[in-house]
Amino acid sequence: MAKKRKTNVEHSPAPDHLVLELHAPGMSPLHRAGLGGLACTLKYIERAYRDGQLDEDQLPGAPWPEGKPPWEIGPGRVTLYFGKPEGAGEFLKRLFDLAFQIQENAIFLPGQYDLTPPPLPVRSLLQQGLTLTFLQHGRVRSLDKEEIPLSYNPEEKPEATIEISHNKCKSYKHQQGWKDLINDQGQLEQKTLEVIGPLNPGAIVRHQAFGTRTRIEEDVPHVLALYFALVGCLALPINRGCGVLLIPEVNNLEYFVEVRSLMTPTSVGECQITSPGDAALQAQVRLRAKRESQKLTLPGFYTAIFQPTPWASQQKSRVLTMYVPPADEKTLSQFEIALQKLPPRIAVREIKQTKGRGKQKETIEKKEWFWAKSVVLPLVANNLAQGRRWYEGFSRLMVALDPVSKTPIRNRLVFEKEGLNAMTQEIPWQDQGESTLVRAVHEAIRRRYARIAEENKNNPVAMKNRWSGEYDRWRLAFAGAKTVDQFRHALCDLFSRAGLNPVLQKEWEHILPMLSPQRWQLARDLALLALASYTGTGSDELESTEEQQAVA
Repeated sequence: MAKKRKTNVEHSPAPDHLVLELHAPGMSPLHRAGLGGLACTLKYIERAYRDGQLDEDQLPGAPWPEGKPPWEIGPGRVTLYFGKPEGAGEFLKRLFDLAFQIQENAIFLPGQYDLTPPPLPVRSLLQQGLTLTFLQHGRVRSLDKEEIPLSYNPEEKPEATIEISHNKCKSYKHQQGWKDLINDQGQLEQKTLEVIGPLNPGAIVRHQAFGTRTRIEEDVPHVLALYFALVGCLALPINRGCGVLLIPEVNNLEYFVEVRSLMTPTSVGECQITSPGDAALQAQVRLRAKRESQKLTLPGFYTAIFQPTPWASQQKSRVLTMYVPPADEKTLSQFEIALQKLPPRIAVREIKQTKGRGKQKETIEKKEWFWAKSVVLPLVANNLAQGRRWYEGFSRLMVALDPVSKTPIRNRLVFEKEGLNAMTQEIPWQDQGESTLVRAVHEAIRRRYARIAEENKNNPVAMKNRWSGEYDRWRLAFAGAKTVDQFRHALCDLFSRAGLNPVLQKEWEHILPMLSPQRWQLARDLALLALASYTGTGSDELESTEEQQAVA
């Protein structure tokens, strides 16, 4: 519960209404998103009552005079009318009861949804996102310790059955948050309240010895807005230990009410995010799909990653923040191509389970379906979100380790080779030198593999080994280049060993600017991208070798 600060200062009589200004002093992006969430919830109540889904005794401020709700929502403010000062308690209680629900043992926030709420597997993943951001601590939410399996057939592959683990939710802090905002007489609290993590992730007392100085305190309107940030924001899990929080820019409450539900994923596939940029751009893509008919304007997003750290492994700390501006048509088109070519795919593996003991012991083999996420898409999404070229930094994928499995990321690139190759052909390049370099490296690799195949046509094993060695040779040469001269030497070495190259013969002058001291690192990324995306002769045998290494 939020702590009420004691003070001897006399206050004016409690008001019979509350005005929340979108751009009032102290309203941060999180506050504004929360005020947007409050507006969405109020509109849900109006709609549900009109459709006969709510009884009158459930409505805040009931009975409504002439059927008109006791609140006003404008572009820049929300006004709540309690009728009389002591009516604030009952008004807020009913409001919170409808805003923060639990259905099917999962958190249910109707202000986030359209007329049709998403299915339980989607809401389970949304709940997981909330427990990684807003509702981290066990004291602010009551979940069953025992996980129950939740099975579903994905729309992307109906024949598959995927199981996810779900923790039944019994309660969470926001359900009783209205009690923080009123005094013993049921009137609005006139004192400041302490803001803690469930209202503003990362808001904590910085030093216990100086608690009164380092804690965050705000008045009732600001705290009420923070409670509804749970509705206005979008939280999604990257994995079981890492979550992303999306805080949408809210500049017009009436407009935000129209578009908020479009941001919420409606399928499990849409919940499979890989990075903050990926989550934000996917939300913008969902909005863009409706823009042609509704002329919607895309919002920007403030994003943050929460995950355990070596110095605080018991909690999820905010380790990275990123602002994703409203994407233009070019950026979203490039991202949609990447999302289409590198989607989260549904993979299957054979597992063995042992049942029984002694003579009754038996081993059962069965298939297990799971989501396999792209290792390239987070790089592409974050680059596009920050206005960079989509391939920039590709060299890091060749040398970095997966943070979870601690295995080289490059071992998984083989599964995305076809998608990468399609992206090099379908995503427009910024200048001709980029496409020329990729095609020239593809041609050089093709000729090198063809020569190796000719030299070992009677020895398939040696052929495969030499193909694998050739790939590693140029991967190490390009990724290991630390200066422009080293990269130029490696690239020229490949071209010289490959022999006649028609791409170089016709377009060599377009490559020269890419080898300048200012752009050579981009050229290195392109060379490694070309190596990873090559799908010509000899690639099938190389793929089988790489798959064996990835499994190992």
